Amino acid sequence: MQILKNLTRYQRQDIPEGYPESTLFLKDNMDRDWYESQKEFQSDTLKVVFNSGGVIISMSKDVSALWPVDNSVAEVAAADVPDGIDITGNWMFDGKNIVRRTYTAEEWQAKAEAQRQNLLTAANATIADWRTELQLDTISDEDKASLVKWMAYIKALKAVDLSSVSDEAGYNAIVWPEEP
Repeated sequence: MQILKNLTRYQRQDIPEGYPESTLFLKDNMDRDWYESQKEFQSDTLKVVFNSGGVIISMSKDVSALWPVDNSVAEVAAADVPDGIDITGNWMFDGKNIVRRTYTAEEWQAKAEAQRQNLLTAANATIADWRTELQLDTISDEDKASLVKWMAYIKALKAVDLSSVSDEAGYNAIVWPEEP
């Protein structure tokens, strides 16, 4: 199984016949050319692109479909590919196998904060017109009541304590307030 680490761009002096002069070339940390190395990969394996942290960011059975600039590529036998693998950041290549990603406490905190921010953004989008109508004194009583409920929801979102989130269980235990 092939592994090419740290593929970076380089200027190739002897451009192979059939390649346009504008072709971008990559080589790995052992000076192996990306295009020349592709023929070493087997057709029945999964090829995964992973970043410097090992997180899988792209994959394909067709090695020529990948562009792994500033990343690495590994070949994995089809029988060793776990069910449910995707490129959403939840899987890693550990040097030999594809494994579920293990997040640090800081990453769980960041994930929780990102979820809060997504909820706040959606809530603010919901009330944007009502805020304008309130400023213009054209808001209906019904919309004003809805605005008050949504503002209470936003306040509750901001008050959710995320300081104890350090793992998946803590993340899944977050009790987000219900939308109005």
